[in-house]
Amino acid sequence: MTDDGTTTGPPDFIGVGTQRSGTTWWFRTILQHPAICAPQSGSKELHFFRRFGAEQMGRRDIARYHEKFPRRPGEVAGEWTPRYMHDFWTPRLLRRAAPDAKLLVMFRDPMERLRSGVPKELDRGLHQLIEDVTADAVERGRYATQLRHLREEHPDAEVLIIQYEKCVAEPAEQYRRTLEFLGVDPDAAELPDFSARRGKSQASNKRELWPDLRDAIADVLEEEVAELAAMEDEIDASLWRNFAHVARGAGQHAVRP
Repeated sequence: MTDDGTTTGPPDFIGVGTQRSGTTWWFRTILQHPAICAPQSGSKELHFFRRFGAEQMGRRDIARYHEKFPRRPGEVAGEWTPRYMHDFWTPRLLRRAAPDAKLLVMFRDPMERLRSGVPKELDRGLHQLIEDVTADAVERGRYATQLRHLREEHPDAEVLIIQYEKCVAEPAEQYRRTLEFLGVDPDAAELPDFSARRGKSQASNKRELWPDLRDAIADVLEEEVAELAAMEDEIDASLWRNFAHVARGAGQHAVRP
C-alpha cells in the first residue's frame, strides 16, 4: 500500500467479449464514473492471457497481472479484452488469476459485428486472405457456444450480459444497470454524454454481403442466436435485424434484409 492508500490486486471486473460490439465506447463511458479505474497502463485491452495458449501461466504471471490494477479504497478496477471469451483457454485462466472478478459481456447483431470487424482486421495489414478473416469473424459470432463455455468455467461467477443495441437505444438505463452490477453508486456522478462518439466507425468500410454469403452466415449463426436468446432473458433478438425472425419464432427462414 502506498501513502495515499493505493493497493494492487486481482481486478474487480473483466470484460471478456465481444469484438466490434461497442465495448470501447461502453468502457470509456463507465470510466467516467469516479469510482471506476482503468488498468495502470490506461489501456482498455491488456490481452494478458493470449500468450498462454502457447505456454503455461505461472504464479509470477498472475502476480504481474495483479500489479496492473492499482486503486484506492472505494474504487474498483478492471479491463476489457473482447477476445477473452473467444480464446477457449482463457476462461479457465481467468478463474485462477481473478476468481472473484465480475465478468461483462457485450453482444451485438453478429452479422453487423462481422461486417464491422472484417474491414478492421484487413486494415491492420496482416496480409490475411479475406476468406480466412471472414471465417474467423463467423467463429467469433458463435455467442451461445462461447457463453456456455464461460459459464462452465465460472459457474458461480457474476456475469452481466449487455446488448449493444439496448445501450444505443436506452443508454442511461443500461449505464445504471452496469454501475449497479459493478457495485458502485450510480448516483455518485452526473450522467455522461451518451451522444459522444461510440468509437472508430467502420461504416464507410463495411462491405455489402452478397446473398449467398449472407444467407450462409445466417444459417450458421441462426441456431447460436436462438440458443443465446433462450439462455439469456436480457437478449432481445428482435433488435438484431438480421435475426429478427428468430425472435418471432419463425419455423422457416424469413426473407433477410
